[in-house]
Amino acid sequence: MDALPLTPNCKIDRQALPAPTLDNVEKFVAPRTKIEKQLVEIWASVLGVQIGIHQNFFESGGNSLRAALLLNRVSQAFPVELSLDCLFKSPTVAGLGEVIEAVQSAGSTAIFETNIADLSADAVLDETIHPLTITRFRPKHIFLTGATGFVGAFLLHELLLHNPQATIYCLVRADNLEFATSRLCSTLQNYEIWEEDFSRRIIPIIGDLSKPFLGLSTPNFSELADVVDVIYHCGAYVNLVYPYTALRDANVGGTKEILRLATMTKITPVPYISTLDVFQASNYDGIKVIAETDDLLSAEGYSDGYAQSKWVAEKLVMAARDRGLPVSIYRLGMVTGHSKTGAFQLSNTICLIIKGLIQLGYGPELDIKMSLAPVDYIVQAIRYLSHQPESLNKTFHVLSPHVLPMNELILNLNTLGYALPSIPYPQWQAKLLNMSPDNALTPMASLFVKKISHSQKTFIETTSFVYQKFDDRNTQDGLVGTDILCPPINESVLNAYLSYFHRQGFL
Repeated sequence: MDALPLTPNCKIDRQALPAPTLDNVEKFVAPRTKIEKQLVEIWASVLGVQIGIHQNFFESGGNSLRAALLLNRVSQAFPVELSLDCLFKSPTVAGLGEVIEAVQSAGSTAIFETNIADLSADAVLDETIHPLTITRFRPKHIFLTGATGFVGAFLLHELLLHNPQATIYCLVRADNLEFATSRLCSTLQNYEIWEEDFSRRIIPIIGDLSKPFLGLSTPNFSELADVVDVIYHCGAYVNLVYPYTALRDANVGGTKEILRLATMTKITPVPYISTLDVFQASNYDGIKVIAETDDLLSAEGYSDGYAQSKWVAEKLVMAARDRGLPVSIYRLGMVTGHSKTGAFQLSNTICLIIKGLIQLGYGPELDIKMSLAPVDYIVQAIRYLSHQPESLNKTFHVLSPHVLPMNELILNLNTLGYALPSIPYPQWQAKLLNMSPDNALTPMASLFVKKISHSQKTFIETTSFVYQKFDDRNTQDGLVGTDILCPPINESVLNAYLSYFHRQGFL
């Protein structure tokens, strides 16, 4: 479709959508070998449609949940264990058939896995990306990526409120200007932060982070570089299950193109939104305090593709900084919903955990302390710090100083009306593995069950939002004299989240 049908409130009119078809996929080619015939049957059972051997799994309705199901059935049909990396690198029946034959011959999938050399090679910044001339910081024309995401939408709202004379250009994936505008409008409405006056100050830029020149023509890219005064790079593909291969184009390639934009015709400052996941590697085990001034260690020891992609992207940003580009890096911990309105991204890990616990009817006796920062604090801190000239070329850890133990979260849910008896973690894990496919935790069950290779803990116990000692001196010093404070996730805030969940039909 050229554009999705919308309701008068700028939301997608699902009732008006036609039945999905595969009319526009690659020309149908029937299976040629015994392996391809078996794979076509598995593909059809997972996707619910018949496809040819050259049709892309992810373009034919595949997602992370169906990918896990597909690989499970492949492992049952063939004596091989394939990773998501293999599927992303060979997402067709023909391609995966060749992978299976190669693995059966070699006895290992190692040849298809992302390795340290791949990450290190991607972390080398193109020599053509180099500052040419100096410009001064005057944010009257702001460029923002990720505006249709969670943090990006609230950052857009914050920038609009505190830069009343500024025009904000927002990169949006869309087929036309009308749909790009409706996507932005719908996103801000869903988070309850839309104001009609915003429409005259927001200019959608149709493009794609994963494409060269952000999907723009060279003249348009150059014109944009000449117009904008500051570039907030907040856009990223966030997925804790997908491998590096699947996230590379958007997270690494997109960052390269943003740095190219910032140096194309003049120097344009870049506040870059990163993540504390860049420290989620075995290299950092045993380090008591991780400072904002610490250099990133090598690419070894990462257990998920998202952290790998953000490590590479940060290395590119640092390389541009070393060449003279004024950048500031904001590493975020786990961001949660608005502390007052409860507005939340419903696919957020914490949202899924809360809903999944309620659906399962039990809480785990899991001794973890979570560091969760409401989105209103995050964007206020980024906006204020990025407006200070002394913030350029600094790195900031933007996270909550408060901790929320898992048992306190479960206790608060009980207080708010949800009966969740706590049971030992192994028993809870067993219930998790036998839960209904409709449970919100289904796509991320492995995070609670699979143990990290370099430790005896599950992924959820080692993730960056589980409390660790991150130094945030730059952030706290930079906010001195302001009223920007991070509220704790207490019963009142949690109640606001649950109220928003109900308003959105999430619970």
